Formats: sequence, structure tokens, C-alpha cells
Amino acid sequence: MPALGPVIIANPRAGQKGGITTNRAGPEQVQEILARHGIEAELWLTEHAHHATVLARRAAEERRPLAIAAGGDGTVTEVAAGLINSQTRLGLMPLGSVMNLARMLGVPRNLDAAAETIRLAHAVRIDAGRVTTVVGSRIFLEAAGAGVSAALFVYANELDKQNWRSLKAMLNYLLRYQPRRVQVTIDGQIWRTRASMITVANGPLIGAAFEIAPGASLDDRRFNVRIFRAFTKRRLIGQLLAILTRRVGRQPEVITATGSKVEIIARHLLMVHADSEPLGTTPATFELIPAALSVIVPGTPDCEPALEQVQAAPASSTEPPVLSLPR
Repeated sequence: MPALGPVIIANPRAGQKGGITTNRAGPEQVQEILARHGIEAELWLTEHAHHATVLARRAAEERRPLAIAAGGDGTVTEVAAGLINSQTRLGLMPLGSVMNLARMLGVPRNLDAAAETIRLAHAVRIDAGRVTTVVGSRIFLEAAGAGVSAALFVYANELDKQNWRSLKAMLNYLLRYQPRRVQVTIDGQIWRTRASMITVANGPLIGAAFEIAPGASLDDRRFNVRIFRAFTKRRLIGQLLAILTRRVGRQPEVITATGSKVEIIARHLLMVHADSEPLGTTPATFELIPAALSVIVPGTPDCEPALEQVQAAPASSTEPPVLSLPR
């Protein structure tokens, strides 16, 4: 039986943000551009939410050499979820409005340049994460977390659907804000404090290219965990503005740690998200999947990897301390 070739898994609705078209290229144009660069690939269109994962899993089961995600960040994450720990490489043709993974990997937004990147076939292996709550589990590539950020993403997603009433609901939510008591366990080490939100970052960017974790890297084999301890509404607004202005690393009330397994429990249930999409409430467990994906990035086949390969330090075998932080 002859080997099967590459596939394009395309979202025909990609490139819309708040009702505005941000990319006029469609799946057929993507297929034509790739063919122009010598890449003949079948076109598989998504039909509903999470369909891209089903199609990517099929590509991996058929031992396809390459699955090209043509869409936005949501499509990319869904395709990646179907390729976890497989030999099928992931290629990116950016059609979305933000494209955080493409930004973090240096994949160009220009589709001809992106197709040329795929043709050169230089690949690196990056990490992924899996978050689990009582409602299920989900793969994430950017970041996941709990608390205020998860709630704000819910409202932001409604704004993308032009539900402008969600803006008032978001403001009301912030006005009612209170920090919550949480217990965050990172590779066995326990942190207890009041927090506004906790982020578990696989890479530095999330949402509308917000730099949530400047020190995170997609291939360092560890999460960058940030505990935001805002005790007043004014401090919370300050933390959110710091994220928007890329000054989050300078916030004294942000605790940063690294690890490969994170567990969050709270006295009051906190909303949980994975790559900006809601996933129930706490308790939540976040687990690293090291070197989970082979992704094509800019470079030549004989050049050095585009990302540093940093192995996380092994966890200590001693009894973990309990760190009770100030109220």
C-alpha cells in the first residue's frame, strides 16, 4: 500500500475577530499556495468544534508525515491535541487574527513565507500541557489557569461573538472581585495564600498576544507557574494592566515557580481555562507532556534547533514544605 501524503486541516471560518475579517485567504487558497511551493496535500475541512482533533488523530493513525493546521489559535490547538506523541509533524498556515503559537515559534504570517517554512521541513519538539477538571480534560499549548483570568476570557469570548452586553457583565464581575484562598501544589511543594488568579504557562503568550509568562519557553520541559496575589481591586487592576503593557515580570505580588505537575484547590470554586477556553472549575490538575509535538519552524534542515533544549531539574525526594504566605 503506498504511503499517504500530507493533509491540510482547515477551519473555513478562521480570521474573524469581533465580526471583523482579519485574513481573507480561505482553505482553497492555502492549498494552492502550498502546491506552488511543491507541497501537494489533501484538504480536510472542519465542520464543528473539536472536529480538527478528530481529523488530526486520523492523520496520525494513517501515519501521515505532515498535518498542516490552517486556521487560528483554536484550530492549531485542536490539531495539536490529535497529534500528541505521534510521528506526524505539525505545520502552520496562519489564518487567525492573533496566532500565538506562530509568534512564539517565529512562523511568518505571510502565507507564502509560511509555506516555504513547511517546505524546508525543519522541525523541533515542543511541550504541551493537559488540564483536568471534573468536567473533563483538554490539551493546551499556550497557558491554562484558574481565577480572574479564566472569567475574563469567558467575557472576552462573548465579545468576539459581538455580545456587547458581556462588557457590562465583565465590569460588574471586576467590581465584585475578592481574592480567594487557594492551595497550589507544584511538583509536591505546597503554596497557600490568597490569590486573584493562577497561570500555568507552557509558553509566554496567551489570548490577544498577552505576555503572561515572560520566562516561559515551549521546549524547556517545565511549566512557568505564576500566582497573582492581589488583595484589593486597585491591585488587581494594576496586575491586569501590567499584563496588557508587558510589565508582568515586575509585579512584586506575583510569585513565580516552575514544575511539571500543578494542582489547584480553593475554598470557593474558581473558574478554569485552557488556552483561553473555559473548562469548569477547581479542583484542577495541570500535567506537562514533554516533547509532545514535532512542529515545523523556520530554518534549514541542517541548522541548530530554533528553541533551546533545557531539561527541568528532577523533583526532590524529600518531604515537600508547606509555604504559608501573608494574607
